[in-house]
Amino acid sequence: MELKILLVGFACAVAGGLSIVTFLKWREVRAASRWSPTPGKIISSRVEAREVRSSGAGSDSTDSTEIRNFPAITYEYKVGGKTFQSSHYSVQENLGNFEVAETLARFPRGAAVTVFYNPSDPAKAVIERTMPDGAFKFMVQLSAGLVIGALVLVFSVGGLLEAIRPHLPKPQNLGAAALLLFMGLMILRMGFAQKSLAEQAAKWPVAAGRIESSGLQALRNYSGYRRWRTVFKSRIVYSYGVAGQRYSSDRVTFGATATASLPGLVSGQARSYAEGSKVDVHYDPANPASAVLECRVRGLWLLWICSAGFLGGAAWLVGLV
Repeated sequence: MELKILLVGFACAVAGGLSIVTFLKWREVRAASRWSPTPGKIISSRVEAREVRSSGAGSDSTDSTEIRNFPAITYEYKVGGKTFQSSHYSVQENLGNFEVAETLARFPRGAAVTVFYNPSDPAKAVIERTMPDGAFKFMVQLSAGLVIGALVLVFSVGGLLEAIRPHLPKPQNLGAAALLLFMGLMILRMGFAQKSLAEQAAKWPVAAGRIESSGLQALRNYSGYRRWRTVFKSRIVYSYGVAGQRYSSDRVTFGATATASLPGLVSGQARSYAEGSKVDVHYDPANPASAVLECRVRGLWLLWICSAGFLGGAAWLVGLV
């Protein structure tokens, strides 16, 4: 029962967070819909590489970053005889490596655009003041789906567990075993997803690239109660060109990034890619901002071992092995 309450509570918390984010974005879009229009002109339209917090970095790694590509759109407009410039082109959020080429194509340099500015603060403006069709509806449905899905999953799985409980040698451990089974299956799915992505990348087009920097990055890791330690990881930054645009990335392989307290344990990758050397870059034709140097999954064997360990532990707990 405690596990059921925990799962449903977690789904409700996530749904609540999504609902808050959706409401705040809705308020922003609604406010921008009342802004005044004025003619404007695109004065700069290019790809900009930025360092952002790594998607895989948790609370124990405070300064791990990765390179992502963003559309950098700068435009100018006049309000009351005064000229303004802005790079905030849309109310939509862009987390990087998303529709970069498409956005630059919509707003080429020199193009005439309509700028919507805040009458009470003309320095605040956007070119796009709407969200994609159905975006808010999707967020509401996603929030509701999380809660409903959690309820259905908990009670359907709960009924299944109760049905098989009498047939197990150690039924008293069924709750813990179910948790291990779930974790094992999730890791297994993650491994197959990474493997599939690497296989797809092997079929991507190849662009000529250049290693811009190669070395080690020092990170602060939280390793216990108020204990911090420094670890290192390889950091390879490269650039490549696609359709007249220059992109940057630091993804060498798919999968986890290896870190170690001793620099020598993770310096091999940096030595393999000397700064200034030429490389072949595999890029996603549907999204050129996404690229990789090696079409393989680093640490895939570890995922298989972890998955087997969790699944084996679940079977052991209920007495099947």
